[in-house]
Order: sequence, then C-alpha cells, then structure tokens
Amino acid sequence: MHRQPKDPAATALLEQAAAHGVKVATVAELRRYGARCAPFVDALVSAVRDTTSPQLLEDLAAVLAAPWARDAAFQPLAERYRSAPNSPPSLKAALAQALGFLADERSRPELMEFAAARKHGNSRAELVSALGRLNGDGVLELLVDLLRDPGVGGHALSALLVYVERTRDSIDPLLVKPFHSDGRAWVRRDAKELLHLLDKLP
Repeated sequence: MHRQPKDPAATALLEQAAAHGVKVATVAELRRYGARCAPFVDALVSAVRDTTSPQLLEDLAAVLAAPWARDAAFQPLAERYRSAPNSPPSLKAALAQALGFLADERSRPELMEFAAARKHGNSRAELVSALGRLNGDGVLELLVDLLRDPGVGGHALSALLVYVERTRDSIDPLLVKPFHSDGRAWVRRDAKELLHLLDKLP
C-alpha cells in the first residue's frame, strides 16, 4: 500500500480533503476521487508550488492530471517541471505526464519550449506526444526537427502521424461540393496534391 511520508504539507492536504468529505489516508489516493477534489484545488496547487518533498510533488502531479484541474494546475506544474532535476527520473516523468494530459492550445508555447530543450531529458517524451494533438505556428516544424533527437525521435514520429491524420480531416471537406463550387478550382487541386503527399508518409 502506498504510504505517504509524515509530511506537514501532506497532513494539511488530507485535513482539507476530509473537510470536503473526501477521507483518505494518503495524498495519492485522492486521484480516485476525481472532480470531488475540485473544491480544494487551490490547496493542492499551493502545495505544488511550496512542497520540498519529491514524493508529495509526484503524487500531486498524478492527482491534478485531470480536466477539473486544468485551469489551475498547468502553470504551477510547468514551473516545477522547468526546475526539477532529471534524476531520479520518476518525479520529472510524473510532471511531464501531467503536463501532457493537461495541455491545450493555451499551453502550447510552454509545451514546445520543454519539448525542444534536451536538458529536460527523456521525460520530454510525454510532451512531444501531446504536441501531436495541438495546432499553431511551429508545431509541425518542431516535430520534424525532433525526429533527429535520439531521446524522443520515436515519440515525435508518432505525434507527427497524429498531426497528419488531424490535418487530413481538415483537408477532406475541401474536395467536396459545395465548397469548391465557387470557381476556386485551385483549392480542390491543391487539397488533392496535399493528400497525395500525406499518403506517402509511413
């Protein structure tokens, strides 16, 4: 059974949870309660910022990797990821996994920054994978560049395939009427050419 170290910060969080009707023995167990933790998300996020315990931070990352925590948790977790050491690897990996889950278009700049920085080690794999779900300037170019990165090249390829399939979904409507019935034949022609190129990808 996962045992939370005797940590005043962890104890305070468990008391906060109990006050909201969520009674658990460890912070890690809060993950099972999902959105029932939303009323005390501020306390969880404050602990992310303040804790000096790697184990507590790792547990908090797992708890906060959920839709109900996205708005409050992404930036504090990103700040801790930026400064976390690469060894031992479990903490950095837990933070990266949470960031990858929480990532959306608003967090794209941080995700790209972290994915491109080799100093963050192989924990970047989760972040590279998440980029395949995002749009915006530079995402495609970055994923292509990361193909040559021995640490995350395979994940970059997988992310590119996801990105390409989403692109295909956007291109297909350009091939059917009534979109190209306004005389812009070049739109249909260029769409067909792009799909042909995409079909050549592995």
